[in-house]
Amino acid sequence: MIFKVSKKVRIQHCDPGGIVFTPQYFNLFVEVIEDWFSDALDYTFSELITENSAGTPAMRIVARFHRPSRMGDILEFNIQVKRLRRTTALLSLQAICAGEQRCSMDFLYGYSTLDSLSLSPWPSDLLAKMKKYQME
Repeated sequence: MIFKVSKKVRIQHCDPGGIVFTPQYFNLFVEVIEDWFSDALDYTFSELITENSAGTPAMRIVARFHRPSRMGDILEFNIQVKRLRRTTALLSLQAICAGEQRCSMDFLYGYSTLDSLSLSPWPSDLLAKMKKYQME
């Protein structure tokens, strides 16, 4: 299964020439991951942080910028799980506009409790939901 969400490129994402400023892709992808957690996994970041005193630290990010995106573009973001382990998940994300890949990233995320600040096992119900998005 693939999680998909669309986002409009806004002025806040762009440099003065109207092109998405490279670091803004990181912000957009984190928004998409937050959307995936809340909309598909039924586990909001507010629940994660405030109720469960946990977090999902980024451990490694590999990005490729294929083509520029411009203000007003509608980007379709896709998420799939490349690899799922007891305490980490490697997520594959793409930003596509009009069938053209604009940016892709692999995010290695961990699960951590805020009191220990070390990796912990994913909650079992969350892990089961994440497995549905694993690449075949």
